[in-house]
Formats: sequence, structure tokens, C-alpha cells
Amino acid sequence: MTASPRGRTSDGRVRVAAWLAAFAVLVYVVTGGGRVVSSDEVTMLEVSRALLHGHVWVPEGATLRGPDGRDYSKNAAAQAVLALPVVAAAELGARAAHLAPARANLAVRFAASFVNAIVAAVLLALFYLGARALGAGTRASLFGALLLGFGTPLWVYAKSFLAEPLEALGLLAALLGASLAGATPRAERLAAAGAFIAISVKLSMLPLALGVLVPLLGAPRRTWAWPALGIALALLGHGAYDMARFGTPFETGYGVQATPAAYTTPILVGLYGLLLSSGKGLAWFAPAVWLAPFGLAAMLRERALESGALARAGFGTPRSRAAWGVLVATGAALFLYSRFQHWAGDGSFGPRYLVPLLPPLVLGVTWFLIAASRARWALATLLLVLGIAVQIGGVSIYFGAQMREAGDYPYTLPLDDPRFMSDSHFNPRFSPIAGHWRMLARNAGEHLRGEAPRLTLGGGADARVGVSAEDQRALLHGLDFWWLYLRYAGVGGAAPAALALVLTVLAAFAAWRLARAAAAESGTP
Repeated sequence: MTASPRGRTSDGRVRVAAWLAAFAVLVYVVTGGGRVVSSDEVTMLEVSRALLHGHVWVPEGATLRGPDGRDYSKNAAAQAVLALPVVAAAELGARAAHLAPARANLAVRFAASFVNAIVAAVLLALFYLGARALGAGTRASLFGALLLGFGTPLWVYAKSFLAEPLEALGLLAALLGASLAGATPRAERLAAAGAFIAISVKLSMLPLALGVLVPLLGAPRRTWAWPALGIALALLGHGAYDMARFGTPFETGYGVQATPAAYTTPILVGLYGLLLSSGKGLAWFAPAVWLAPFGLAAMLRERALESGALARAGFGTPRSRAAWGVLVATGAALFLYSRFQHWAGDGSFGPRYLVPLLPPLVLGVTWFLIAASRARWALATLLLVLGIAVQIGGVSIYFGAQMREAGDYPYTLPLDDPRFMSDSHFNPRFSPIAGHWRMLARNAGEHLRGEAPRLTLGGGADARVGVSAEDQRALLHGLDFWWLYLRYAGVGGAAPAALALVLTVLAAFAAWRLARAAAAESGTP
């Protein structure tokens, strides 16, 4: 009994998605930093470690004092919950190896730093499957997935323990589920899961999640049941977590930042900063995304071209509904964050608050390439290469190190000062993109001359960073890869570099299998 064409097509898509995820996670692991050092990352990791011991209070840091006198993270707990298996395994491993407390802490951070590599790889696989389900071809869908994974700041955030990759995964799942509702079985459940994930990770994702669910407008009311349940469960989770921290569901941990008093940036300043500024503008950190409006316009033109109840309702095809979801969510994000006092999301690489929108926007780039001319493909490829070049700077040099070398950190002005980091945000002479590449060129040259930094891992370690001030200064001349950090510390001899080489070979093998799977899948009906 032979498989149906539809079954072969589905199997082919899944095979491509699986090899894409394998390739991506291997590249993300090889280029990972193995470190958790920013305030938000460290506090979120402490939440995960606290949950293992049955409570949610954490050491003082990026925290808010609760009514019981203890400190609690300002962030929601979803990222910490997701990391629980990894953190638990790392804690057990450190205990079994009888590591000293300082080294055990670094070992746990090392393990947790790779959680987002898995999240981002799953995100790329879902993107590919979603683009194919919406009707894009194999070539355009795979190009879009690779663009998303390596031509945008997602690559840099896959090295972090920040929540943006998980937020992006949730928004993409919600968008795809809502767009395909009525056309694909169980699409509403995917929309519900996506909304639940995005909102659980950060409450401010609620308006963006509602935006990507706009494709459900015009659908039968029963279609909303699953997404509504996902939203309700996420809000209940926030309420329970807030009660555990502060004794009330109305305190989120962000204090004044969760009130209108935090929205003081002139909207034109914020829009310029997020989209065009030399220090944070999406135009420079993800250049190919600027093709998205043309692709979204093409998606919107596909109205009522398919049969079915949803098309007859006048709200268009799954593709046009997806485009509406992207536009509404993007508008909501720009309106929300351009007015925010801390619109730049410092310290971070690029427009941190727009990272969750990258998958929906890259869907537009994918449609820009549907039945495109060679000129369009050449333009998209050029922008992809430029995007990869930008990310290589951010991947090779930790953004915190670049901020220290530029004099942006430690901060010299309060966060609410209108001139806070204004040169790095708005003056092209101080562009972080150029700063990362200057440091990369200098540090790589020093490594080639045998002048790589050496860490002492002695006393006086900073509680947040995990190493001493002397080691932090040395690391300004380092490259942000875990296998080099181990070499700097004199740990493992040649084994870390050998392991990185093995992983690189495996990534090359996965790329070969991905190419073969894509070629086979594009030939199916």
C-alpha cells in the first residue's frame, strides 16, 4: 500500500524541518557563549534555581522587595520554568563532580545558556512548516527560515538566557494557528499554545498576542474557544505568580514601569530609534526585513481566492489573514514600545523589544520571493549576507563587553535621562555594529599572535558576573565562545576546542542532509 501524495509531502516537510532544527541548534551551540551575566538573565536563572527548592524568592539584584522583606524577580517565570530540566541536571552534575560553589555556579550558568539555542532551533522549524502550510515553496520557506535564524538578531539572542526567543516562538505559533484556523486540523490549538507561551513569558506580550490572533476575526465563534483558553490560562498564571511574590495579583514586579508614567518618550523619537537609529534601528540590525512590506502587500492581495467558509466570509485566504495579523501586531508593538521610557531595551544587542516580531516580519520577506525574478532573489541574498555580517559581530563579541569598552557601562546617567546612551543610540560614529566589528578585528588579531586573555578565577568574583573585576577587564579582549572561555580559564586542555570542531563537522553534515531533504521535498506534488 503506497503513501498518498499528501502524506509524502507532509513527511518531506517534516524531514526538512527536522534537519533545519538540527543544523541550527548545532551552529547555535558551537557559537554559544556559555555564560549568563546580564541582570535579567542572572535573576531569571535564580528564579529557576529557587523553583527547584520550592520557593520563588531570589538574591537581591534586578528585583523588587516583597511585603515579606524578600527579593523577587521583576520578570515572569515562564523562561525559568522552561529551563528547569536543564538547571536541575546542571545542579546535580555540579554536585556529583564536587565542584566548589563558585565553579558550580558557573557550571549551572553554562548549561542554562544553551536553552535558547533549542528554543530558536524549534522556532526555525516551526517557521518553515508554517510558511509551507501557508503555501510558500520549499526554496522561499527555507530561505526565510535561514534568514530569520542567522540574518537577524535572533542568532545573538539564541546565545542568551533572555526571554525574547521564547516570546518569538509564542507569537509565531499564535499567528500560524490563527491564520490556518478552519483550513488545517487543530490549528486553533496551535494558536492557543502560542498565545499562552507568549503572554506567560511577558505580560506586555498581551497586545501583540491579540494582534497576531486578528486572523480569527470573521471565523466561527467556536474557533475562538481554544485561543481564549490559552489567554485565560496565561493570565491566571501571572496572577498566581504575583500572589506568590507580592500577595496581590495587581503587582507585576515592574513597579512604575508598568504604569503610564513610564511612557514618556516622544513617539517620533521612539519610532526613529527602533526603526532607523544607528544604535538600535531594525533597518541596520536586520536589513532584509525591510523587504517585508512588499511581501505583506502581496499576501493581502490574495483575498477570497480560495473556497471554504472563511474565504466566503470575506476575510480572505490564510495568507491574507496572516498578513493582517503581522500588520496589527507590528503596529501594536511600535505604538507600545516607541513611547516607553526605555524603548532601547538596554543593555542588549539591537532593537530587543522587536525581536519577537522578527518571525512574522520574515514571513513577509518569504512572500516577497514567491515567483520572484532573479533580481529580487539577488537583492534578498545581498541583504541576507549583510545581516549575517552584522550578527557575526554580535555573536563574536558579547554586547556587554562592547558597552563597557564604549564607556556606556557602568551607566553614568539614570535610565530616565533623555540623554541616556544618546551617542550610542543615535550617533553613527558610535554605532554598536561598528564597535563590535572593531573589537572583533582587534581581539582576533591578538588571538592569532598568541595574546589571548588568561583568567585567574581567583577571589573577589562579582556576584552577578561570576568572575573578578580583573578577569572582566581581560575579557574585553576575548571572543564570546564557550570553548575559548574554557581555554582562557585553563580548563579542559584541548578538549573544548576538539568538541567544538566535532560539533562543527556535525553541523556541516546536518547542512548537507538539509539540502538533500529540501531538494527531495521540492520535487513532491
